Amino acid sequence: MALRPYSCSPESLKVTLSLPIHREAELKVAYATMMYRYLSPLEALRKLHDMGIEEFEVSYDNFVATRRGREDELLDELASQVKKTNYRILSVHLPYDRQTLEQLIQMKEGAITRMIRWLRAAHDMGASIAVIHTAPAKSGYEDSLQVNVKAMERLSREARALGLTLAVENRLESDMFGSSLEELTRLVESVEGLAMCVDVGHLNANGRQPQDELPKVIKYIAEVHVHDNDGESDLHLPPMTGTIDWYRVAGALVGYQGQLTYEVSCQGPQARCDNYVRLVRMFHRHVLS
Repeated sequence: MALRPYSCSPESLKVTLSLPIHREAELKVAYATMMYRYLSPLEALRKLHDMGIEEFEVSYDNFVATRRGREDELLDELASQVKKTNYRILSVHLPYDRQTLEQLIQMKEGAITRMIRWLRAAHDMGASIAVIHTAPAKSGYEDSLQVNVKAMERLSREARALGLTLAVENRLESDMFGSSLEELTRLVESVEGLAMCVDVGHLNANGRQPQDELPKVIKYIAEVHVHDNDGESDLHLPPMTGTIDWYRVAGALVGYQGQLTYEVSCQGPQARCDNYVRLVRMFHRHVLS
């Protein structure tokens, strides 16, 4: 079922959307494991499932918080357990630590091998989308585009061979290549099979209005990250607890049939995280459903 807004202004409904090119048959909704950021990836999946959630994005944040050199072990454990359960992994967020992304610019084999390892794990979990950040290069320079094209071409080729869509996310850092959707458009148009993951919270923190930005790139979007903030910091709050006009965002997404991922972060206590999940479910039912 395509998105329809619960309520939105007449102005927001005047937007004409082009036909998407990266699209599933129906809208899919995932909850990111970072909603229990302090738990291991598998523990976060179990907790979300206990809260009634059925479809998930595996967040890199859970590995950062709990891995302590156990990344391969945690990936294997996760893939093994997912096969034994009814957990439906829709997407996986690839590592975004600066060191790995800087090494991608240099096409160092260690960084490429690590990313391919994650792509294979995503495939083993049954995911259809792998989310990646652009490599850290200064915005506004042609060579910033070219180094990202080179890295994304390699990884997109690997992703396609595994039946995955590689979706590049707009960065939070405003001075870095990929923070603007204009730069991401140039990138996805230069790399075969590459799609966008538009992070609504990152747009808001960079002073851009999501409801104005989304329609410009709707045909490239495979996934939308949904969370809120104060317009300045990347807080990953539940929707309606920050400054984003969610009714206008809903209007901008009329007809969208890709994936929505609630990328809300909670580091505890558990009661707060549980309430975040409940709040997000109510929001989705009344605004974006």
